[in-house]
Amino acid sequence: MRHLPFKALILCVLLPPLVYVFSIQLLEKTIHARYNAELAAVYTGDDRQLFDGSVRLQEVIRENVDAFMSSRRLPAWGVRVNVTVKTHDGIYLYPDAYDNPKSDLSAPDSFAVARENFRLLNEGLIKTIDVEIEHNTLLANAILAACVLVSLMVLFGFYRRGMRLLHQEELARQEVIDDLASGRQKSLTELERLKSQRVSLSRKIELINAELDREREKSSAAEEEMMDELVALEEKISQNLDRQDRQLQEIDELKQKIKQFEKDNEAKNRQLRKNADAVRKRFGALYKNTAFHDRAVEGVAELSEAMKIKAEEVIHQLNDDPKMVPIKRKVFGKKNRATVFEVIFAYKGRLYFRNIPGSRVEVLAVGTKLTQNKDLAFLDKL
Repeated sequence: MRHLPFKALILCVLLPPLVYVFSIQLLEKTIHARYNAELAAVYTGDDRQLFDGSVRLQEVIRENVDAFMSSRRLPAWGVRVNVTVKTHDGIYLYPDAYDNPKSDLSAPDSFAVARENFRLLNEGLIKTIDVEIEHNTLLANAILAACVLVSLMVLFGFYRRGMRLLHQEELARQEVIDDLASGRQKSLTELERLKSQRVSLSRKIELINAELDREREKSSAAEEEMMDELVALEEKISQNLDRQDRQLQEIDELKQKIKQFEKDNEAKNRQLRKNADAVRKRFGALYKNTAFHDRAVEGVAELSEAMKIKAEEVIHQLNDDPKMVPIKRKVFGKKNRATVFEVIFAYKGRLYFRNIPGSRVEVLAVGTKLTQNKDLAFLDKL
């Protein structure tokens, strides 16, 4: 499709798997950090039971870790969590498959149990959590489906935009065709009217000539009358020629007026450029904290004197303290572009500016409500 960007299509095809992979990795890190913090707070249990020798550290760790794992819901969604707890000597306290018989006490002596628990806690425990989101599980498939759905929504947005533009082009094309057909029909109607007039005039001339011949044949007396009629016809022809000359003269006058209008328009453009140069020099000398785009300078030059005063009052406030200027709205630009602010002055005036480095502002465009659409189109291209 002509209005569907090829780059957008490629991105919508390539981004879902990449986003899926990075999302899985990010989610694994997030779950690992959360589980690690939560397990660290509960896996050793109550120190009083360990230090009075009523229970062994290995049993407490096993019960707490098993209880922690059973309370988690994410493993049912496809998140595989492996927990290991060992001493600095490499003796595994969890899981049970790595129990070391040397860590067992030969007799249920509470003092010995407490001493062993204190020794293990004093030496420190090494807790390891491995989190992995397996593929083709409920959670992984949900993430992949979300990525694909977002990509499809973006493609659908571009598709609707393309169809809307295509429909607008079709309407414009049909409007041009209708205008051409209407003009053609008017031209054909005018041509038929002229042909009818020509036939009518030809018939009238034939009738006049026939009448003249008959009158000459009748008598010489009638010849004088016919001559009068000829003189009258010649006068009509002369009047038609005079009318044609006047029309040609009017055409020449219109051509002269067109040339004069072009000269006046050129002089006006020169005056506008001269005024813009004067405004640029004035603003450059007065407002050091404000930068001006060429379009803004030209817009100020085209304003009336009263509007210029109001516009310069807003520019003076921007130069001193932009925060004191009342903002009507924000005109958000495209990606990675600074936000443009719209300011109203003198009711119909519009001023657009944006913040630039160095605690300064740049005035991008100045105009009126009549030029607002052109100014917004210009801002969209920045």
